Amino acid sequence: MKNRRKIINAIEPMKLLSKLCLFFVVQGSFAQTAPDFTITTTDGVTRNLYNTLDSGKYILLDFFYPSCQGCWFYAPIIEQSYQNHGAGSGNIEYWGINGGNEIVNDVSIIAYAQQYGITNPLASGVDGNGKYVDSLYFATYSGVGYPTYAIICPDRTVFWEINYPPVETEFDSYFSDSCGVVSMSENTFDTGLKIYPNPTIGIFNVLGAVGDIEVLDLFGRLVFTSATSEINMSDQPKGIYYIRVREVIRKLVIR
Repeated sequence: MKNRRKIINAIEPMKLLSKLCLFFVVQGSFAQTAPDFTITTTDGVTRNLYNTLDSGKYILLDFFYPSCQGCWFYAPIIEQSYQNHGAGSGNIEYWGINGGNEIVNDVSIIAYAQQYGITNPLASGVDGNGKYVDSLYFATYSGVGYPTYAIICPDRTVFWEINYPPVETEFDSYFSDSCGVVSMSENTFDTGLKIYPNPTIGIFNVLGAVGDIEVLDLFGRLVFTSATSEINMSDQPKGIYYIRVREVIRKLVIR
């Protein structure tokens, strides 16, 4: 069964959506408690799951192996999602776990990451304890193949086999609503409220604002309030924010 997704991807990757989407929605919708583990990523950092969650972090696990065609086929989408959520600088982390049919060492995983433009932390199967974590999670929850994505909330709830084939924004509801926090969403009221530039590196203008401008994080928590249209958020973590003026909400991306 673990080779099923690889075989399908090698033939026609996008046709998998219509066949497996319902299965993954049902499979990933049941909240369960994530088993604890410790990994050492290729940058030499040791990371414990429960310690990280206890600090208020949300974690996306990406189970992969280097010769998996689906893994590198969808790597750019996962990378963009990682960048959208602050590239590890905020309260959302992405951890890649090497397992499956190709258990390799740090040198091989570093080469794989460089080849496919992957910048989130990765744990090899040999040197990083990825093989153990992969075996633990697939034995606990089962699965049909690779890549497999899971999100773990700060309360240790895991949502297994979600968002496949991956869509850049489809992890967001798990980080927010499914983890017990009501997320913000952009509305479409035509009031002329615009943000420029957007995406931004941190400094932007809110055009058409009447009244105080509120900046909120992905989960609707107030970051700060501004009475001026030019806002400097260069000291804030990269990621997704929302600008609210009265009842109008616009999405902002800091990169």
